[in-house]
Amino acid sequence: MHHRHQGCRFAGYLLLPTLCIVLTALPSAQVPLRPSAEALAAAQPELIDRLRADPFTYFRFINRAWTTRVCAAFADVTDATIVRLHGDAHVEQFAFTNDAWGLDDFDDSTRGPAFVDIVRFLGSIDLATRQRGWTRDRDSLWNRFFEGYYRGLSESDYRPPEPGLVRQLRQQTSFTRTAFLSWGEQQMQPMEEAQLKSIVSGIEALERLVRLERSDLAPGYFAVIRAGWLRIGIGSAAARKVLIRLQGPTTHPEYDVLVEAKEVANLEGLACLESSAPLQAARVIDGTRQIGRLKHDILAIGPTQSIAAASDRAEHWQHWWVSSWEPSYREVHVSDLRSVEDLADIAYDGGVQLGANKLVSVRKQMLSSAVELEGRLRKETVKIVEELLAGWRELGKDARGKQR
Repeated sequence: MHHRHQGCRFAGYLLLPTLCIVLTALPSAQVPLRPSAEALAAAQPELIDRLRADPFTYFRFINRAWTTRVCAAFADVTDATIVRLHGDAHVEQFAFTNDAWGLDDFDDSTRGPAFVDIVRFLGSIDLATRQRGWTRDRDSLWNRFFEGYYRGLSESDYRPPEPGLVRQLRQQTSFTRTAFLSWGEQQMQPMEEAQLKSIVSGIEALERLVRLERSDLAPGYFAVIRAGWLRIGIGSAAARKVLIRLQGPTTHPEYDVLVEAKEVANLEGLACLESSAPLQAARVIDGTRQIGRLKHDILAIGPTQSIAAASDRAEHWQHWWVSSWEPSYREVHVSDLRSVEDLADIAYDGGVQLGANKLVSVRKQMLSSAVELEGRLRKETVKIVEELLAGWRELGKDARGKQR
């Protein structure tokens, strides 16, 4: 999803004791958790600086390596039920709009064992407590997550009350549609004329598909006003993305809409995840619809080969998906958290959401399995977080070595 409001990031954790970042000693038997060389090579220098400054940003960047490690840690759990996963569930995936809140950003959604989402979310809580100096509360926050997860499995229709942090951030957020559209255009990076023509052709094809289900959309809704490459994101930094301004429901510029076309992430080779279907973008759409609470006016696979032709990867046209951006959308960042109670609310709400999306036929089995594995899920999370922190320190040492 888009990142219109970026929360403040802290820098130089090891030099600022007031931030209370607790980095425990790493047992020699553990191997640092590192991003792939290809991912690092593709990252912009500004992002590399952020990775070195902030372990949570590093955590967000290496989801593939993290998931590989989680799969290996639970390789002996051969009877795990395969369910729809968020795929990258963590504290900073919690977002809200004017009328909804919950986990969003389903780029890595697929099918696999529930422990993938659980360990990812627990790890994010651990790292958030380190960043905010709340490490003594980590276990109670994990308890809160599991309370929510178990309740979601037991009562699929249950919805937690809106977190107080969401109400507070909504009041602080000041925006207009004009400002939102202007900000969007500032994110559009130049593309060649031939590429822009491919985008227009792709959107025309997308319109034909969407109107099969959305005949209510006004004539001219999909007219392309402007488009450009999009270079934002952390975990999705390497993905090809295009941001497009469409005419929308009226000819008045204030009511134009922004849509993002994004190349789907490659999840092939992750041992405990189900192999993707030929139409890989379908897994993102399925995850958004099955698990997500935030709604997209436009959410579709495609649009066609034309959109991918703009990225010189036409053979992968079916691996693109398109979603509209909501002007009131905002993500919660760790730096937004005012108290342990704020983090507890997000942990509980996220747990409910991850549990409630499971199918009726497997909920009882899932509940029993999660309770049985809970102690191990906690222990493995501790190990993997330490390995991640070792990889983060290593990246920082590499930078200092190069500076010499």
